[in-house]
Amino acid sequence: MYVYHPNLLDMVDARTNLKSGDMVRVINLYGCPPANTMGHCYVSDVTTGEFIGMVSTNSLHTKQEYIEYLKREIAKRECA
Repeated sequence: MYVYHPNLLDMVDARTNLKSGDMVRVINLYGCPPANTMGHCYVSDVTTGEFIGMVSTNSLHTKQEYIEYLKREIAKRECA
């Protein structure tokens, strides 16, 4: 499971309706290149398994990485 936080590519050319902070699962689809072959992967909903779409692998972060990111963002705003 990964936390989705879109990079610039996914912000500009969004192929899904995901929002930053959504939890997703990386999936491999039959007949398609495996995840991260060209810097992209297919994702599904973690609870239902429903297919969501294709995202950049740089938009996926572990839960711990996302928590650290949020802490840095909070610290920036507290200092301002």
